[in-house]
Amino acid sequence: MGNLTRRSVLRGSLGLAAALARPHIANAAATTVETWWNQGFFPEEDVAFRALVADYEKASGNKIDYALVPNAPLRQKEISAIQSGVVPDLIEVADPRFTPLNAWDDKLIDLGDLVEPEKSRYSATALSCCYHYNNETKKRGYYMVPMKLGAWPFHIWRSLVEKAGYRISDIPNTWDAFLDFFMPVQDKLRAQGMRNIYAYGYQLTGNGFDPIMTFNHFMIAYGGKDFVTPDGKLHTDDPKVREAAVKGLVKLTTPFKEGYVPPGVVSWNDADDNNAFHSKLMVLDFDGSISTELAIHDKKEEYDATLTHRLPLGNNDETLPAQVVGFGPAIPKGAKKRRGGQRVHQLHDRAESAERVSEGRARPFCDPDARTRQERPLLARGGPASHRSHRADLARSDVADLRGL
Repeated sequence: MGNLTRRSVLRGSLGLAAALARPHIANAAATTVETWWNQGFFPEEDVAFRALVADYEKASGNKIDYALVPNAPLRQKEISAIQSGVVPDLIEVADPRFTPLNAWDDKLIDLGDLVEPEKSRYSATALSCCYHYNNETKKRGYYMVPMKLGAWPFHIWRSLVEKAGYRISDIPNTWDAFLDFFMPVQDKLRAQGMRNIYAYGYQLTGNGFDPIMTFNHFMIAYGGKDFVTPDGKLHTDDPKVREAAVKGLVKLTTPFKEGYVPPGVVSWNDADDNNAFHSKLMVLDFDGSISTELAIHDKKEEYDATLTHRLPLGNNDETLPAQVVGFGPAIPKGAKKRRGGQRVHQLHDRAESAERVSEGRARPFCDPDARTRQERPLLARGGPASHRSHRADLARSDVADLRGL
């Protein structure tokens, strides 16, 4: 591969595991490709990534010069790179807003030739997260390759609910009643001497994208799901959407004003609610993915004391649509190796091979069933237990722990 290109390296990353199944890739002239990747929220993610890189380098003879960067700094690093024009050959998109904004400004390479042959392997949701409008070319294209999806469940300290004198089965399953349940939980815990405990720890900051997703969920719960319709049109003039936005704001801010949310949430970043949850600052959090629980999966007592809860029903007993955001690799324009990233991207080219197992643990990737599951499980001895063993109450499917889906 004397003429290895950035695009050919990207094609390789579509299935690190798939490419690793090949015995050897002849390479007359080794090439180094620079990539920035999202640091995992728990160590096994990074162990798996490093194993993928090592296996690829061994198979190809090429070098991957990678940086594992925490999510918030990676968002800033990627924006700065695009603005300065000094970009790597391949990036893992760290912010759902990054790809549509930079596709609009014609700052990314159109990766349609990578995605189109694999479309049947991905859900419509996964594909829609990557398909954006370019204001220069006046057409849409795939500016990111589907790799993983994230949804927003609730995270609950089961042990604190029980300490307050309740059972998990006592939690209502409609939106307002579900949320309101946790205020008296705080009251009772404080009456027992837990002065620094709060009912909720959701994001009310202006940092990151978690607060945007939190607000959107609340607005959707009150009937505002058509804020933006599938045709891409904005409906801020729709009275139903406007009413839903107001109700969502009131529901988020009233507990904050009444002392049921930590005052510091107004300056939190994306990982701060995870850390606050781990320190038992709040009973309930609302945060994307199951990274909150998986970060403590090796601490069995703490892990078993938590519950990952799906969205409750709406106030009219209707099923609420869940937001899903997509992440994956992209190639910025202006890199030194215009096609080098494509070869790496081939390592993710088969959805059924994209679940790389490292030391018995599976890294979650986007697959055709992404619409019907919120996360893939960690398959590990000593890791998270099975779905059935984490059911909150086997008689109530609505409080099933999502960690085993």
